[in-house]
Amino acid sequence: MKAADVKAQINERIIKALSEGKIPWLKPWTENGPRNLFSGRAYTGLNRLILGLSSYPLPFWATYRQYLAAGLQVQKGEHGTGIIYAGRTVKTETKTDKNGEETENKKQIRFLKAFVVFNVAQTDYKEKGYKLPDLKENPHLLGCDTIIQDYTGRHSIKITAGDRAAFLPQMDIITCPEIGQFRTSEHYYATMFHECIHSTGPRLDRFKKTDPVCFGSDTYGREELVAEIGSAYLAALTGIDSSAVIQNQAAYLQNWATAIKADADLVMYAAGRAEKAADFMIGVSAPVTSGATGADAADGVTA
Repeated sequence: MKAADVKAQINERIIKALSEGKIPWLKPWTENGPRNLFSGRAYTGLNRLILGLSSYPLPFWATYRQYLAAGLQVQKGEHGTGIIYAGRTVKTETKTDKNGEETENKKQIRFLKAFVVFNVAQTDYKEKGYKLPDLKENPHLLGCDTIIQDYTGRHSIKITAGDRAAFLPQMDIITCPEIGQFRTSEHYYATMFHECIHSTGPRLDRFKKTDPVCFGSDTYGREELVAEIGSAYLAALTGIDSSAVIQNQAAYLQNWATAIKADADLVMYAAGRAEKAADFMIGVSAPVTSGATGADAADGVTA
């Protein structure tokens, strides 16, 4: 299966979920999110998003060959789920000048590789008596104020009261109405998370502070989805029900379905960057994948 085919399938599944009234980026951001059964490595970015859409009660996944190596068998008739590994390789080009001297030029090449994984519920692990890893409790790990204050304090981002919520890049300021002006405290914190994710943009090279961002442009749409997914990640960490704070949910779902149809790379672009932004806010380093290959290292495109 080609990576382009997997990407198309992923977009189709996400658009289908939106048409059914589901918001795909609200579910996967939990401590017990999708992970490789044998390495324990959590799937990230786009892969976490697509595997989180499944209806399986267990978060453990692996390739057909990995199950075979462990003495397990995928049940007959089961269909796998396509995921994508984004990697880089170095290509060396040698050029010879007119004097016969050779020079080497090294260039990093990005590539996408497709894998098919199966949930452990699709195997005979019960019949074989295979013991699964214990699932952790999923407590609310951090307080909303702690995340916001620690992050903005570390990066000297000023928060001011205003009549609308926005991140002002050139001034490095987040404006937001006071908490008492929101219907609930959850609405306030979800809004603040959204704007804080925007403020990671110039810090993580998604855009420059001086870049003009036009409402309705592709750049604007991509950055908005980064903020939506990133704030959902933070909401999950703090116990906020993100779906409860979305106003006019039908219009929200339709808008994103239309955007994803128009930009085939939108979700792939946003998912990995959103997770990276949220981790940056809470001070978590990105997982190291340079030494890993295969489906246990398959990651969303984050670069």
